[in-house]
Amino acid sequence: MSIDAIAALSAAQATAAAPQTAAPAAAPPAAGQDFGSMLLANVMHADASVQAAESAVQAFALDGQAPPHQVMLALEEARMSLHFALQVRNRLVEGYQELMRMQL
Repeated sequence: MSIDAIAALSAAQATAAAPQTAAPAAAPPAAGQDFGSMLLANVMHADASVQAAESAVQAFALDGQAPPHQVMLALEEARMSLHFALQVRNRLVEGYQELMRMQL
């Protein structure tokens, strides 16, 4: 992995760490978008949904102003986003392992 790739990931993590009011909707892939940027965007979306769920749980637990159904919806969206990210990771690992088994 090159230094530029690590720097890009660090910049993306710093952007994702900024407070967000709501989880962004997944945008359809652009015509010239590469796989790495699409993967990074989906990871950032999963992280944003987890952060939104955490803030909903905190709002419900601390002051009780958040309705329980909104808290459950935020938690379920976060769970589904993480499950999807896990499935993508599993497929990437399976593809890598298949490539490593190939004989040249």
